[in-house]
Amino acid sequence: MLGITPKQKQILDFIEEYYQANQFSPTLEEIAKKFKRSVPTIHQYVKTLIDKGRLQQNSGGARGVMPVIQSGNFSTKRKFRIGIIGYGFVGQAVEYGFSNHEIHVYDKYKDFESLAEVVDKSDYIFVCLPTPIREDESGIDLSIMDENMKILAKLTKGTDKIIIIKSTVVPGTTAGYIRKYPESLFCFNPEFLREASFLQDFVNADRIVIGASNDQVSRRVSAMYQAVLPLAPIYQTDPTSAEMVKYMANCFLATKVIFANEMAEICEKLGIKYEEVKKMVVADKRILDGHLDITTLKGFGGKCFPKDLLALRAMARGKGVDTKILDAVWAKNLKVRKSKDWEEIPFAVSPAFGNKS
Repeated sequence: MLGITPKQKQILDFIEEYYQANQFSPTLEEIAKKFKRSVPTIHQYVKTLIDKGRLQQNSGGARGVMPVIQSGNFSTKRKFRIGIIGYGFVGQAVEYGFSNHEIHVYDKYKDFESLAEVVDKSDYIFVCLPTPIREDESGIDLSIMDENMKILAKLTKGTDKIIIIKSTVVPGTTAGYIRKYPESLFCFNPEFLREASFLQDFVNADRIVIGASNDQVSRRVSAMYQAVLPLAPIYQTDPTSAEMVKYMANCFLATKVIFANEMAEICEKLGIKYEEVKKMVVADKRILDGHLDITTLKGFGGKCFPKDLLALRAMARGKGVDTKILDAVWAKNLKVRKSKDWEEIPFAVSPAFGNKS
């Protein structure tokens, strides 16, 4: 480690002590107040400490979050107590990502710890439960979430434990839980995992989105992720915006798949090769190559894209929004898709929760 000045040492010590006491780092404004200096002056001190390798800065745009400490003054690295509710591919990805920390798992259908035990032993409780689409396409079924949230709220009432919702829920759901259970702490933290590579996707995240209405909750969850995934960009926002991020991303990708299928149809009618055309199109840096491949089944299937597109469309229609684009995407998918596999996937469709066999 490179040497630092006495003033830099004072600031570094303050940040470390603050982090150890609060589980997140102070803001520039809080440091400036402590040392009676301007924010720009403190920013320069902090930048120097980062350049000297005494602080670590996240590469993303987390508002009001200072770097997580990585200096030699820590006698031990912070260990987080992580609870996981639900052990599907999302719950397993969380376990994998936090494998160097204390992990407790509850799943109704598997032989793990009880829900009460998991909450008691955890400070950060990731909710990774199914939110299936209703069979009539009228929206998602939140009954599993609601049932577990009622219990979690009771067990966390009046504590500093944070309930981190990773299940995909329509915008406004987390805000509703916050209003209903004001004595518990909530955060929405969407997952962006591909089922074929969910473990590696978690530890190589493009970004981490943290939606919270409580500043300390947001900062604590940000600090936790910074310590575990220091290179992942972190974005802090409100819960409803965070929920919308997940739906907008998946609906865009689903639309891209159907667009590709339509272009492939046109190429076939013209007697030309779609793959050759695609290769030259994606040479444009504005157009990414992902989700433009044409599979043997055509269109999109699985659990996430159909479920999320239908859920967002239902919610939007309920608010009087014209959904012609989403309508067209879904109609074309039903026309070209050879297998409606989402109907057979457990916990993808209610009321049978996808168990059609």
